[in-house]
Amino acid sequence: MVACIAVSNFDYHQEEYHDLRLTILNHQPSGVDANKRDLNLFSRYLHGKNIEMITGEVVLKFIGWLREERDNQAGSINRKESSIRTYFKYLRFVQVDGAADFPIESLPRAREPYTGPVEALTPEEVIKLLNTIDRNSILGFRDLTLYTMLYSLGLRIGEALSIKIEDIDFDNEILHILGKGRRKRKLPLTRNLLDMIKKWLLYRTQLSNAEKLHALFVSKKGNQLSPRTAQDNLKKIVEKAGPFSIEKVTPHSLRHAFATHAIEGGQDIIVLKAIMGHASSKSTEIYLHPSIKLLKKAVNEHIASEILDGLIHGNILTLRVHQARDS
Repeated sequence: MVACIAVSNFDYHQEEYHDLRLTILNHQPSGVDANKRDLNLFSRYLHGKNIEMITGEVVLKFIGWLREERDNQAGSINRKESSIRTYFKYLRFVQVDGAADFPIESLPRAREPYTGPVEALTPEEVIKLLNTIDRNSILGFRDLTLYTMLYSLGLRIGEALSIKIEDIDFDNEILHILGKGRRKRKLPLTRNLLDMIKKWLLYRTQLSNAEKLHALFVSKKGNQLSPRTAQDNLKKIVEKAGPFSIEKVTPHSLRHAFATHAIEGGQDIIVLKAIMGHASSKSTEIYLHPSIKLLKKAVNEHIASEILDGLIHGNILTLRVHQARDS
């Protein structure tokens, strides 16, 4: 008999599962919210397809739907898989019918084909992008502050949107960040960036419900700004400012550009690792690749370039004469 779980049971136990993670297990609220969105998406998929029983085949078809219909990349798919996998283990723990025999551990992870080094925005392109933003409107200045922080500090979009006003130490010019794995780090704020944040806080007071929220970045409707909205807003800016040298510009492109430009400026990888909040230097190395600028510099300064210059400007004839005499 095929192992399966009723969709009704899948939906019924979600609220207690999220409450357990928040109140008893003390999991990070942002992580719980992300898992909740993932499970709700799966639930909507099930109801939209009129599916009453969840089988392994159903989960695989959902993964295919994420790739083909929603154009999700491997990282996004794997996060949703992880949310489903962990929740199914909870259903097994509370002895939901069918959960004990459900082969959730066998669910394969998605992978992206290797496409070679990812190219980064140039400093000139970052300037063009940020200068395109309308800084004279409240929401425009909010976006300018957000994307400037992503680039200036190498932040992940989730980290930036999770910043609370109390995380900013204005006296010591320090920003406290809670990153992946609940790892904390402190980042120095430049005077210009600090001034930009202070100006945004003045604009922020004019948004609905802002005085009740701790989040630094607030939406037009008076909620904490969501990653999806931040991504959509940047997409509009990119379309207006383009074209760019890289195929797709996202909030993460600004973090990538920060790392690339830091290396081009001679920054030590250990320092960069600390700034970006990586647990391992191997993670930092993913962002580090020689740009065209560095490749040109390496080729032009190599002795082969000098040799070729000599050959082109007359020394090649002398070389041939010597070779003729030797023969």
